[in-house]
Formats: sequence, structure tokens, C-alpha cells
Amino acid sequence: MAASVAEPSLPAELERYLAHLSERRQLSERTVAAYAHDLRRLSALSAAQGLAPLAVLHAHVRRWVAQLRSQGLGPRSLARLLSSWRGFYRWAGSEGLVAANPVADMRAPKAPRLLPKALGVDDAVRLADATVADDPWQEARDAAIVEMLYGSGLRVSELCALDLYASAAAWDQGRGWVDMGAALAQVHGKGGKRRAVPVGQAALTALARWMAVRGARGVAVDEPALFIGARGERLARGGAAAEARARG
Repeated sequence: MAASVAEPSLPAELERYLAHLSERRQLSERTVAAYAHDLRRLSALSAAQGLAPLAVLHAHVRRWVAQLRSQGLGPRSLARLLSSWRGFYRWAGSEGLVAANPVADMRAPKAPRLLPKALGVDDAVRLADATVADDPWQEARDAAIVEMLYGSGLRVSELCALDLYASAAAWDQGRGWVDMGAALAQVHGKGGKRRAVPVGQAALTALARWMAVRGARGVAVDEPALFIGARGERLARGGAAAEARARG
């Protein structure tokens, strides 16, 4: 069997950011691996220009987006790539490593609009990147949201309609719930169809962290929603994406 070729190491600042995502944000291994893939491309493109990643300017990013698009990279892939880079430079700015984010105003070409299935990747990655270090309550909630969206493939409306537990009211009113013991989300989906969705270990861990702090803001005991806003109300449809944009 041929020996596997180790991937080249990343510049120290990129490795630090990945460690931040894994250790501080506690994102799943799969999510961190997706970031690492995108950051390797940033490292390769900047190295080809004789630049360190922290020296990249807006003009370089614009040139690279045009180059990658001409090579056949689609709008959704470009959106994820830019979101990963944007998150890195946002973090670098918070660490005092860069004066400005060279990806701040960059947007990928629009993809054809299809039937909505889940939170757009750009919003989801920005949600994972949101800087809420001074608010453990919000950090725990948003990490659980991201893991559920990525790991279970829920639509935003399905996620926001999840309750803490099964009940006759949830069934009658078209809401779902999470059975953490069975590692399943019972979802009331499109067209009124119910289905059971597996919940992975990373999402279960994130949910447990969220549940441990959910009531820290005096949420009424009769509020059944799994995911709530700062005032204790159920997150409305699209609320997770809207909050991510507000912090982006």
C-alpha cells in the first residue's frame, strides 16, 4: 500500500484560527475540516502571490474569485469559500492581526434560486463565526443551532419549530421536538409530513451545553420552544439567519 502524502502545514495564524474553532467554538470535527479545506486554498493562493495570508488585500480576493469562477467553481462553493475566509479575517481583526477585513464586502455570484431546504451556507458559516465571547448563553445557543442545521439538515422553519419535549400541543400545532435519548429529532416538515431525523454526537453535545444554560435568563417554565431569543420568545422562522446577519 502506498504511503499517504501528508498535507502541507498551514501558516501559524491559520492553524490558530482552526484551533479557536475547535476549542473555543467547539464546532464539530467535520465543520472544522470544511474550514481547513477553504483556508488551505487561501494559503495556496496567497503563497502563489508571494504573500502571507495576513497581507492579503481586497484586490487580491477579487482577482482570486474571478480566477476560481473561470475555473468552474460554482456560486455555492464560492459562497462557502468567502464565508470561511471572512470568518478568519474577522477573527484576525479581533486579535489585532489585521487592520481591515479584505473579504468584508465580497459576495459570490448569485446561484439560481431553488426551493428552500436549509439555512444558506453563507449565513450558517457567519452564524458559526459570530463573536459572542462575552455571552456564553448566546454562544451555546448558536453553536447548537449550527450543529443541528449542518448535522441534521433541517430547514430553518423546522429547527425553529422544535420543542423541548413531545406533547399533544406540539403534535396538534405542527411542531417537532428532540428526543436526546434516542438521538432523533421528530420533525413536522413540508406538506405536513412528519419524519424522524438522526441527531449526531456533535449536535447532541452542543444541545446539552445549550440546555444547561437555556434557563439562565429567567425563561418562563411554560415556554416549550427549544431555541429562544434573548427575551424568552421562540425564534421566529428565519430568525437564526437574521441574527447572524445582524452580527456579521
